[in-house]
Amino acid sequence: MIPLLIGLAAAALLALSPFFFDAYGVGVIIGLLGYATLASAWAMFSGPTRYISLATVAFFGVGAYTVAVLSEVLPWPLVLLCAALVGASLALVVGLSTLRVAGIYFVIFSFGLAELIRQLITWYEVNVTGTLGRYIFLPLEPQHVLWQLLALAVITLLLAILIDRSKLGLALKAIGDDEVVAAHAGINLARTKLTLFVLS
Repeated sequence: MIPLLIGLAAAALLALSPFFFDAYGVGVIIGLLGYATLASAWAMFSGPTRYISLATVAFFGVGAYTVAVLSEVLPWPLVLLCAALVGASLALVVGLSTLRVAGIYFVIFSFGLAELIRQLITWYEVNVTGTLGRYIFLPLEPQHVLWQLLALAVITLLLAILIDRSKLGLALKAIGDDEVVAAHAGINLARTKLTLFVLS
């Protein structure tokens, strides 16, 4: 009960922070919330399974690039939905091809994937669109961005807690302890890992 109250108090303070900080302070909090969300998403999968995935940043980057491209032509809520779907779709494709390997091989592949996506987007921007980097002009004040990121961070943390306390979380911990034993216990290794890989 006490951790919940502390979390609610922290969320309330962060939500009220735009009324007490200047633009620089709000920008710092926005950055911290972004990193906190990304770290929570990474820990959601890599924590219980002990698979060190360096591809989370690639999915985040693809989602951010989707926002940059589509924000010029679509309404903001639809842009966010498309970004989430693109990131999840990429995670599904990557998970299907990589989650059958483990250890250092998985780490190397996930790192290579993150770098490959960065290089592909850079190449596309330079050679196809003729630009490098994008400005995003949205009818949003900094506090609106902060509140949306705060909501995303809270949702990510709540999802992580719910998964940790569910049968899926128990199965993932079993996989992290010993995949052979988990398989003999009737856990579908590929499906369980893929489910959380996409969710995270």
